[in-house]
Amino acid sequence: MNVVILLGPPGAGKGTVAEVLVDQGCRHISTGQLLRDEIAKGSVLGLEAKKLIDQGQFVPDETVVGMIRDLLQSSDFTGDFLFDGFPRTIAQAEKLDELMKHTDGTISNVILLDCPNEVIVERLSGRRTCKKCGTVYHLAYNPPRTENQCDADGCQLIQRPDDKAETIRKRLEVYVEQTEPLIHYYEAQGLITRVNAAQTIEEVRNSVLEKFGAVKS
Repeated sequence: MNVVILLGPPGAGKGTVAEVLVDQGCRHISTGQLLRDEIAKGSVLGLEAKKLIDQGQFVPDETVVGMIRDLLQSSDFTGDFLFDGFPRTIAQAEKLDELMKHTDGTISNVILLDCPNEVIVERLSGRRTCKKCGTVYHLAYNPPRTENQCDADGCQLIQRPDDKAETIRKRLEVYVEQTEPLIHYYEAQGLITRVNAAQTIEEVRNSVLEKFGAVKS
């Protein structure tokens, strides 16, 4: 089992990079999506996670590590995998190292997306989401044909609580405090590959494709 980690602040474009690497054969494991699935199910874990996420906080390490442990121990967890949103902290990184040893896995690369805070706030605060189908729009880059209405079903568009400017700034503060130390952790292991995420989507895609042969073992 080979693992590539995607690291960067919220709104840096991890989804775009994930699409490129999935096209190259990686299986995308998004802890954010795993948590959203729990929220949609209305599980105890999901309800507690929603409270924290809406406040711009991270879900506790033990919850996230438990989800990842279950995945790693599942029978179909073989091949190349892209971890998106995990690890977020040094404690999670150390737990992942332990899990890799127990499953004969290898962390081959950590792709770091560099993006200024002001770009991230503008990107995320402009997002609007369809209440019914979940389609995401952007007021500047991908607006709906009719203001505040989904192109697909005409339903009202909303701004998610975690896309409000004040929440985004809080999330960035938490990122600096908890996640930036991971850069030094993985740099010490020679695993970091940097990508300029302030570019256009197409430029980011091309940059990842150019680097992919060097970052995937």
